[in-house]
Amino acid sequence: MNIPVDRKINWSAVSFETALERLDSSSAGLSDAEAARRRAHYGPNRLPSGRRRSALVRFALQFHNVLIYVLIGAAVITALLGHWVDMAVIVAVVVINALIGFLQEGKAEQAMEAVRGMLSFHATVIRDGHRHVVDAETLVPGDVVFVQSGDKIPADLRLIRVKSLQIQEAALTGESLPVDKDVAPVAPDALLGDRPSMAYSGTVVTYGQGAGLVVATGAATEIGRISAMLSEVEELTTPLLQRMAEFARWLTILILVVAFAVYLIGTLAWGFAASEMFMAAVSIAVAAIPEGLPAIITITLAIGVERMARRRAIIRRLPAVETLGAVTTICSDKTGTLTRNELTVRAVVTAGAIYEASGSGYDPHGGFTRLERDAGQQDVSCEDAADLLAILRAASLCNDAVLREAREVWSVEGDPTEGALLTAAVKAGVDLRAQALELPRTDEIPFESQHRFMATLHHDHRGAGSIFVKGAPERLLEMCFWQRDAEGGQQQLDAAFWTARIDEIAAKGQRVLGVAQKSAEEGRQQLAFDDVDTGLVFLGLIGLIDPPREESLEAVRRCALAGVGVKMITGDHAATAVAIGRELGLERVEAALTGHDIDALSDERLCDAVASTTIFARTSPEHKLRLVKALQSKGQIVAMTGDGVNDAPALKRADIGIAMGVKGTEAAKEAAEMVLADDNFVSIVDAVGEGRLVYENLRKTILYLLPTNGGQALTVIFAIAIGDMPPISPVQILWVNLVTAVTLGIAVAFEPPSRGIMARPPRAATEPLLSSYYVWRIVFVSILMLIATLGLYEYAKAAGLGLDRARTIAVNTLVACEATYLFNARYLNESSISWRGFFGSRAALIAVGLTIALQALFTYAPFMQEWFATEALDLANWGYVLAASVALFLVVEIEKALFGSRNLARWARAVFSPAGGAVRSGWRRTAAVGLLALLAAGGGLAYRALRHAPPAAPVVTASGVIEPVVVVPASARAAGVVESILCDRGTKVAAGQICAKLDARPLETALDAKRTAVAAAEKALRQSEARLAAARDGLDRKTAGRRASRKALAASRASLERAQAAARRAQATLAERRSALAAAETALSDGDIRAPVDGVVVARNVEVGRKVAPGGDPPPFVIGSNLATLRIDARTAETNAALIREGTAATVAADAIPDRRFSGVVRVVRRAPEGSAGREVSEIVVDVANPDIALEPGMTATVEIAIDPSE
Repeated sequence: MNIPVDRKINWSAVSFETALERLDSSSAGLSDAEAARRRAHYGPNRLPSGRRRSALVRFALQFHNVLIYVLIGAAVITALLGHWVDMAVIVAVVVINALIGFLQEGKAEQAMEAVRGMLSFHATVIRDGHRHVVDAETLVPGDVVFVQSGDKIPADLRLIRVKSLQIQEAALTGESLPVDKDVAPVAPDALLGDRPSMAYSGTVVTYGQGAGLVVATGAATEIGRISAMLSEVEELTTPLLQRMAEFARWLTILILVVAFAVYLIGTLAWGFAASEMFMAAVSIAVAAIPEGLPAIITITLAIGVERMARRRAIIRRLPAVETLGAVTTICSDKTGTLTRNELTVRAVVTAGAIYEASGSGYDPHGGFTRLERDAGQQDVSCEDAADLLAILRAASLCNDAVLREAREVWSVEGDPTEGALLTAAVKAGVDLRAQALELPRTDEIPFESQHRFMATLHHDHRGAGSIFVKGAPERLLEMCFWQRDAEGGQQQLDAAFWTARIDEIAAKGQRVLGVAQKSAEEGRQQLAFDDVDTGLVFLGLIGLIDPPREESLEAVRRCALAGVGVKMITGDHAATAVAIGRELGLERVEAALTGHDIDALSDERLCDAVASTTIFARTSPEHKLRLVKALQSKGQIVAMTGDGVNDAPALKRADIGIAMGVKGTEAAKEAAEMVLADDNFVSIVDAVGEGRLVYENLRKTILYLLPTNGGQALTVIFAIAIGDMPPISPVQILWVNLVTAVTLGIAVAFEPPSRGIMARPPRAATEPLLSSYYVWRIVFVSILMLIATLGLYEYAKAAGLGLDRARTIAVNTLVACEATYLFNARYLNESSISWRGFFGSRAALIAVGLTIALQALFTYAPFMQEWFATEALDLANWGYVLAASVALFLVVEIEKALFGSRNLARWARAVFSPAGGAVRSGWRRTAAVGLLALLAAGGGLAYRALRHAPPAAPVVTASGVIEPVVVVPASARAAGVVESILCDRGTKVAAGQICAKLDARPLETALDAKRTAVAAAEKALRQSEARLAAARDGLDRKTAGRRASRKALAASRASLERAQAAARRAQATLAERRSALAAAETALSDGDIRAPVDGVVVARNVEVGRKVAPGGDPPPFVIGSNLATLRIDARTAETNAALIREGTAATVAADAIPDRRFSGVVRVVRRAPEGSAGREVSEIVVDVANPDIALEPGMTATVEIAIDPSE
């Protein structure tokens, strides 16, 4: 037996006999042996797995960015120079950014897996003439598969037998109605949705049963072809990522050039060491790179994601948030997107009237109106429209569907068309349950494509019967001789009238059903074809359509207002699509472009056709993909909506794919960037508005962040240009860029949309990230930050405040300017000096408050002072910082007032491109040049003032040893011999901590002896109590007998008294011995010497083997407590002591922590007594703050005391 290898046969166009012959099979199927042989040739019936990037590769790709390369290079250089803290912080920045990108990527490529999941797991196959249930993966071409209602088609089948077989192909073709299947071949050029002789893998049987010959499996199926298209589709990068890549490239080149130039100037012109200039170049690179920008972009996009989620739009890939704002065209699937994918009765035509139904879907809320020639539309009730009630009752009785309601959501079990008929009947007032009880069904003729109708027989419990028929109206007209007139009687059928009505309804894109009835013979229980062939009474026509969602109408209107075009791309018939397009209010809906038309057009002609066409019908997956590509070639940013497998390739290719969340297939969801949780087209328009807001806020964020980087870079450059070291270290720059700038920048992400954001056209895809005015604003504010930061830094150095304090002032100045500029940046042109400008954004106020707290931590926390080499600032220092930031805010507001008009962009181009053409804004150019000149002059005057600043105040130094202010003894609580010592001088201890252990053996021996004594006392007590009881019994017996003599009674009483005395002595002895046992146990537990308080051991007066006793002097240990404040008894020259005043501030540096400075206060000054001029030193006592307990008693330290120059 030869295995067929020709897979190019159009199986739908050949007869099933020919198909069986070509696949060398028969209606009895293959043998097991032949199936195994073919499986070895064709492979399993599953889609091939594509190559997937591992998590490690995806994480490594996060570092593929030119700005990241610069940071990595900076980290390497700092490591080679031994600046490990700087290197660690830079590496942490790079890794954090990579982690953010890695975690956001998540599920990037799962469309293939979702398509694979559409293959059924099992199939009923006929082999050797017998049915077997097998794994669907084992099917091969030539197998004969049996399918019935509810089954998922396991492979592509050429049907060979059908019985009322209907298959739902919406997921593959987009057509909402189940397709009637037949075995007859079709034309060779028939489209996918017009091949009733085929059943395709992944579709679902909704009615009937049949058998089919497997003609394609795995990758050769229609789903396999879509899967292959998915793997070949090129995913486009988003406009934001394109702009950011361009921005990163030119910024990197600029940074490297400037950093190299500064290195050359520093080493060649000023003679700085090469290592110092390397660090300066690193400072410039770190300053100019907006390290926080990737994080803040991610956060801004994430905020947009959260906002969209509240509007029921779920974003799967983060950059899609911004892409939505640039969308120019939405290519929407009709079925399930613009419509509900729920058939609805729209029109009912009887001999005497035309009725229109309100409502949509399976929800039975709604009613009917009668169309009158003169009076227009009139609402009708069941009592007023007997003809309407008659046709709908007949349609609901000749019906196998079930209408259900759960949680206010209506659904249908069974055929969608029959479900729509039930819904219409309920709208007309029919009680379906009561009707079924009143007229139970006794027999039926099911619908089949050969006879094109369904008939049911009913009786009324009194013997009378009725036959109801529904089906293709042309077929029913052949079976009718009469028609129901307006009064309920019968008249001769007017076939021409009904044919005209059929054409009118079909022209509106509606599916047309005819309904008829006939009286049955009394007592008849069975129904035959002869009973319905003739003599039927035609009741009328019913028009059904999958109508537009009510909310889609408003969504389309809003799209038009926002300049976003809407194009309908569907697999449904052209007439239906055009009718829906008219109802939606789409433009240019006179005609639709079909799949045949698209096939006939070249790519160039198709690009022209898509510009003038709105509706595309009978399309295949290839057509949808070509349409998206054609629109993109015209410069359109395309959003593609869909819910079926057929939409997946186009969803992936589109700039943003939008899948339906409720009715969408997993394949569509995984290929899309956004999923609509409620399948509501309005959510798309809301998401477009959110996307525009995100882009607007992203540009504001960049406008806010870049001046900070520019100001830092300019500060470092100018400092080196004047022969000074950078005012801000690399690690301090990273603090500003990553912590404070991001904290403040996040507030911009919460800005509300500007006025009319959805009343203007989408931005152009080629629009630059930074306009000319943005560049001007960035340069202008960068210069202001340079003047403020470098100016205060030079002033601090000239005032003798030291490098660390000067840098601390510079960093705080830069951050304060950022905080005030945040309020400037909230409005590009409008003034921020208003209540709304200052207090209109809660996010901005929270961000500023958090930044103040962070800077306080940065300035005053000892561990931050150690990491970032900062010092505490006084109120005067903060006054300068605040004044500089307020000045920057006011200058920017003046700039807004001068240039904040509609001609900003033209004016900016004129300033930066003087030859760019005649611009009638000469006064603006003059004002700009004048403003820059004023800034330069102000900077020069400030620098001259700094150079003439008063000399630094003299500093007195003294040295000494750090001691605690409070000491507490740690004594033994029991006598014993020291066995081990656990603490020594300098050991930090907590209250209750064991410092020494005593030898427990003597105490344990004593404890054992006490326990033995207690046991003996308890035994003696029991014996005494027994003798006492015996004495009482003896006395009681003698007393009761009345025969005992007085002498005997006296002896018994004496014996009782002796027993009582003995018992009391035994009890006292036991109590005494128990007390001794408790004392021994306490002595054993107190055998450790413990620290009474938290602190540090400042003295140890005990050795191993030495005896100790409670209250011994000296105590074994002395603990220094309350280490938050320590004391230094320092010595200095007598001449210096004369200048020192009690209460003067002091700075303390411990020799063990050379990079830290601690604040202190002079408490006592002990000068040398008069007459001792030969003495050279005096004593001063300084209390020093030790908030993080970094200082320890015993450390040597140096005290610096600034002296008032007037002294």
